[in-house]
Amino acid sequence: MLRPGGRFAISDVIADEDMDEATRADMQAFTGCIAGALTHREFTGALSGAGLTDIEIRETHRVHEQAASAIVRARKPSARSV
Repeated sequence: MLRPGGRFAISDVIADEDMDEATRADMQAFTGCIAGALTHREFTGALSGAGLTDIEIRETHRVHEQAASAIVRARKPSARSV
């Protein structure tokens, strides 16, 4: 739980929007964090749904033909800005 004004930052794998279902279901890909990866849109929706703002997802490098490593940042609004 973030306090008002707190920042959220992680490094994660982000799936391309067109990732095929076979890749998403592949257990070997899943253990490599590929199959379970959220898309940019899914990540943004989840963070926004949790009340976070200033969401930034910056791809750093490709880890699979349909996925990339990314830095994900967001902020919980301060009590003053709510």
